[in-house]
Amino acid sequence: MKTVVLIFAVSLIALTGFRNDAKAQILEYNTMIGFRAGTCVGGSIKQFVAPQGAVELMVYNRWDGWVSALLYEHHMDIREFRGMEWYFGGGAHYGVWKEGKGLPPWTDRSNQDWTAYGVDLIVGIDYNINNSNFYIAFDWKPAYNFQDFTGLWEDEAAFTLRYAF
Repeated sequence: MKTVVLIFAVSLIALTGFRNDAKAQILEYNTMIGFRAGTCVGGSIKQFVAPQGAVELMVYNRWDGWVSALLYEHHMDIREFRGMEWYFGGGAHYGVWKEGKGLPPWTDRSNQDWTAYGVDLIVGIDYNINNSNFYIAFDWKPAYNFQDFTGLWEDEAAFTLRYAF
C-alpha cells in the first residue's frame, strides 16, 4: 500500500508541474484531482495535455486489493448543456492482491499473491458545477485482463468529484 501511495503522490507532483498554455487559454484549468466512488473507491488525477485530450491516473481499492489505471481520454462538448462534456478513451491497468489481505473473486485460495493487468476502455460524462472549480463525472470503465484472471471486468462504474486548479 505504501508503494501505491508513493506512486500516487509522485504522479500528482509530476502532473501539476506540467503546463500547457494552449489549454490554459481555452479553459481555466489544466489539472484536476478527485475522489472516485462506485464499484471501487479511490482517487483520480487528470492532466490535460491537448485542448481536448487528457491523461488520467486512477488508483483505487477493489475486492480488498489495489488497482491503478492510466488512461488517455478525448473530451467533447455537449452544446445543448452548458458546462457538460462527454469523453471516451482507453489505457491499461495493473492490480495487486496480497496474501491474506484480499481475495479476488476469481479464486478461493488466499495463500498466495495475485496480480492482474490488462487494457481498459472508458466512456463518461463530466459536468461543471455552477461555473466553479468543482466537477462531477460519471464513467463506465470495462477492462480485459491478461494474467491470473483472463476475462472481462464489465461492471466497473463510478462517480468522481473533482477539483480543478
